Amino acid sequence: MSGTLYAAISGLNAEQALMGVISQNIANVNTTGYKSSNMSFAQMMQQTLSGGTAPTAALGGTNPEQVSGGAAVGIGAVNVNMSQGSLQTTGIKTNMAISGHGFFVIKTPTGYSYSRSGDFTLDSQGQLVTPQGDYVMGWMAQNGKLTGESQGNISPITIRPNMTMSPSASTTMTVTGNLNAALATSASSSTTTGSNTTVRSEPVTVYDSLGDPVTLNVNFSNPTATANSGTSWTVNVTEPPSTTVLGSGTVTFSNTGAITSGSTMTVTIQSKNGSQSPQKVTLNLGGMTADAASTSLSGKANGYGQGLLSNFTIGSNGVITGTFSNGQTQAIAQVGLANFNNAAGLLNVGNNLWQQSANSGTAKIGQPGSGSLGTISSGSLEESNVSLANQFVNMIKAQQGYQANAKVISVAQALGTTLVNTIAP
Repeated sequence: MSGTLYAAISGLNAEQALMGVISQNIANVNTTGYKSSNMSFAQMMQQTLSGGTAPTAALGGTNPEQVSGGAAVGIGAVNVNMSQGSLQTTGIKTNMAISGHGFFVIKTPTGYSYSRSGDFTLDSQGQLVTPQGDYVMGWMAQNGKLTGESQGNISPITIRPNMTMSPSASTTMTVTGNLNAALATSASSSTTTGSNTTVRSEPVTVYDSLGDPVTLNVNFSNPTATANSGTSWTVNVTEPPSTTVLGSGTVTFSNTGAITSGSTMTVTIQSKNGSQSPQKVTLNLGGMTADAASTSLSGKANGYGQGLLSNFTIGSNGVITGTFSNGQTQAIAQVGLANFNNAAGLLNVGNNLWQQSANSGTAKIGQPGSGSLGTISSGSLEESNVSLANQFVNMIKAQQGYQANAKVISVAQALGTTLVNTIAP
């Protein structure tokens, strides 16, 4: 009789443990990145009454006879369901969700942890942190470039609100468009020289070595036409209001309007404060024509001045790209992800964090979208993967199992009472 009671008690304990798992799942149904758990039961030790016998010539074999030797059932395993949760848009650009495999790498005061919850913000120093203030790890760009990202050189990610982008000095300036060939054409002579005055000037802004803008005028003058040979134009570059020529040459076009010579020339400028060496800029006219169409020019140059961070975005590869006040963009950092041979073997330490265990394997850290690692969805969070429908079904089963085991105890008690009453004087 005592074996029956102990078996029923073990059933009560097991069903109570299952209810604990179910209640934890339901309580975390709205927890960002939460991974539900499933509990399985395992039959416990049996008392062997007979080990069974082998068949003989006269008798057939018999099976073993076993009954509960006390505790009949226990917890077989509590397994974590690492399947993907749904993604929910938040519109907060520092929020991130992982589509696919992988975990964010988090640095806590006690070491590295890993998380599927991307509910990140920036602190007062521009560091990307969890709600608990732990650092989100990745790689910082150097001069706008990400190079040599590896597992061994991850660091906290910082997006400073006052960060600047270094200037880039102009090396080329380009003028495109058309010069009206009729300005240099005379039907009454085979060779005509046009006016020495400037026909058209096109302003182009270049940047000196300190990032200061310098506006230059590219002047086209003295159009000269030779019968059946096209036109040629004098080109000089000045920095108004000065008339000092910083570079000059002659550009020649064929009678079909295509450029034949003088497509490039060198312009020399000086930084505004005069502290830098003279700067060479190549003027490129290769895209110009000279035909009967009206004169229309446009100019541009490479290079840019210093920029102040005005915005940033996070790409699917985890690269954080800054937009600066100078109209340029460049990489600021890249978020790192980690993966494990057995993610279900990670140790849950609370606050949506997991730590490496003896059976999870070691962390393999890499860039999002590479290898087996998933991609990043910025402005989104991964929801819990708890299925309430499944949890309610499991709850009903646990309740029925608990009631049944409690009934066994009641019946066993009634049998014991009947036995005692039977032998009572």
